[in-house]
Amino acid sequence: FMTKIRINPLPGKNTDAIIFDLGGVLINLDVTRSIDAFMNIGFTGIEEQLSKIMGRETPETGQNLFHLFEKGEIESDLFREKIRELSRVPMRDEDIDRAWTAMLMDMHEENIALVGKLRSSYRLFLLSNTNEIHIESLKVSKDKGKKFNRLIRLFEKVYFSHQVKMRKPDIDIFNYVIDDAGLIAETSLFIDDSLPNIEAAKASGLMAHHHVKNTGLEQLFDLS
Repeated sequence: FMTKIRINPLPGKNTDAIIFDLGGVLINLDVTRSIDAFMNIGFTGIEEQLSKIMGRETPETGQNLFHLFEKGEIESDLFREKIRELSRVPMRDEDIDRAWTAMLMDMHEENIALVGKLRSSYRLFLLSNTNEIHIESLKVSKDKGKKFNRLIRLFEKVYFSHQVKMRKPDIDIFNYVIDDAGLIAETSLFIDDSLPNIEAAKASGLMAHHHVKNTGLEQLFDLS
């Protein structure tokens, strides 16, 4: 059956591809959980550092540790070492990983089922600002692993920032996805919970929908 998109960002435009964000859209995300976890193991300045990846960054802030990690410009071991340097606390690797992944919450079966149904009507892609520790954690997680691996297989191609060495909202990553996937920007819809990412997607020619963070996707689609 042909699924219709209820919220059409550009009336009169057909849609043949959908690019989903991951955190805040397909998996619930709460950065404050990582802030609390780091503070509990002694990193009292983590909130200022993490705030730069919560949608409040400006051109003046420059690239911080987290941006570099998301762009794959530093490896996991160096990231952990930098965390120890910034915190001045001799944290163990597993403590850092546990705190860093605390922000990753649940994946709703309804969203996974919805993406599965959309495959018959659209080309589907995933575009996420993420990092090696988060993705490896999701793959092997006892409570999230099966869901995550099942979700990933539903997409024609997955674009993780640390693998393509670019991150949203840089327009280069949108242009890269459009070219690599052979998309027509004007008939491709991008769904993200970050307004700067939405604005950059529109600048690249994509249709875009600003999704309310950590809410279900069913209201976007007519599955009848």
